Amino acid sequence: MISERVGWIARRRRCSPRGGSGLPWISRLASLGMAIGLCVAAAAEAETIDSILATAHRRAGVHPTALCDDATFYRRLSLDLIGRVPRVEELRAFMADPDRPAAIDRLLASDEHPRFWSQLWTTMLVGRAEQRGVEHEVLRRWLEEQIADRVRLDQTCFALLTAEGVSSLDGPVNYVVASRQDPVMRLSRTFLAVQLDCAECHDHPHDRWTNQDYVAMERFYRPTQFREVSGGIAVSDSGADSRAEKPVFLTGRKPHTAAWRRELGLMVVQSKPFSRAMVNRTWHWLMGRGIVDPVDALSRDNPASVPELLESLASDLRASDFDLRTMIREICLSDAYQRSTQDDVSSEGQQQTQLFAARTPRPQMPEQWIASVAIVLDRPLPRPAELAGRARQMLGLARQATPASDPFDWNATTQTVIRQLSGEIPAPLRDVDSMFLATLARVPSTKERSLVKETRSQDTLFALVHSSEFVMND
Repeated sequence: MISERVGWIARRRRCSPRGGSGLPWISRLASLGMAIGLCVAAAAEAETIDSILATAHRRAGVHPTALCDDATFYRRLSLDLIGRVPRVEELRAFMADPDRPAAIDRLLASDEHPRFWSQLWTTMLVGRAEQRGVEHEVLRRWLEEQIADRVRLDQTCFALLTAEGVSSLDGPVNYVVASRQDPVMRLSRTFLAVQLDCAECHDHPHDRWTNQDYVAMERFYRPTQFREVSGGIAVSDSGADSRAEKPVFLTGRKPHTAAWRRELGLMVVQSKPFSRAMVNRTWHWLMGRGIVDPVDALSRDNPASVPELLESLASDLRASDFDLRTMIREICLSDAYQRSTQDDVSSEGQQQTQLFAARTPRPQMPEQWIASVAIVLDRPLPRPAELAGRARQMLGLARQATPASDPFDWNATTQTVIRQLSGEIPAPLRDVDSMFLATLARVPSTKERSLVKETRSQDTLFALVHSSEFVMND
């Protein structure tokens, strides 16, 4: 019931208003009412998610897995929202009061959430590879501010698409610089979930987009100029020549002014494919696979696995004024997010994951691994720039050369990565239960306890950090 999902609001008032503590009491009350309204809406929308999926499950004849236990949920949530495993004391505090909605809101309100999600967005936008003139950390800091201040997602993306300035000073300019070799392809994949790659050279025999569509889109960028300046690359728009042939957006719209790229930005964020693409990427990051999978390839040959769910979430995003945090909360509150994984590799098991009747397991991304190892070893968390640099070192030069549109899209093996991460494991000053809680969010089984009984604690922790269970998201 909705009342059960939001009852914690009345008990604890853990939905923080956006305003500060210095507001007059009536303004604080209004802000609190807005925050409670968003939480109530998220709870209702989470039930909508589960209702749509329940219909899809019945139609397909699949049976959903049970909800995961509290410890698994909190480890999953911590990795997804703040990019690391929970500390032992954090896990124990949650287990003493396992209020899942409150935990979601607490982590979303933490400073670590915008820091980690800005890393996700930076990787999606410009990849991990070092590129001439692209300042990853300048972009990431700007994105962190956008997420922390809860700037509307459509406004953030409009700023990225239309940015002017210098890459070393202006965060969103770095997306424009990183995309300058093929801006149409990067825009269509990232913000519209459409692949126009083939259309750059020829008409695809089975897709609706043609070479003419690609060329018409490419004209939006012709007034954009790049020049190297001290400390970076400057981006500016000269204004379109009134005699030039006008560009055409994929919907058929044409610009009415000489500011072609700004009009393109508006066309993108006002389109329904934009809201679908944004919810699908967020769903993928939280759920392990997209409703459209791959996330940047919505087409006739690759439709959404649950079309009603994609449309419902996109409608919710627009109704919330493109509030990213509300969308994340909505997904995390759902039973779909909280389901257990399954080990069935049969066709029925695959259908379970395609219809989100079971959790899709996946390895952590390199930045999550690095941060999690630091937590386990009681070391300070690396700063974001250091974290990004160590992730690039782990992935190697060959992988760096291919900009990724998905932070989780990489193929390093578990053992290779963990060897690079762990190095020398110092002897921990903790008992066996604490070591298992720190790494796997559970206590050892009777068999495991017997196996480690005669083992040095340093060797036990080394084995846990090297285990596949540790490096998985669940």
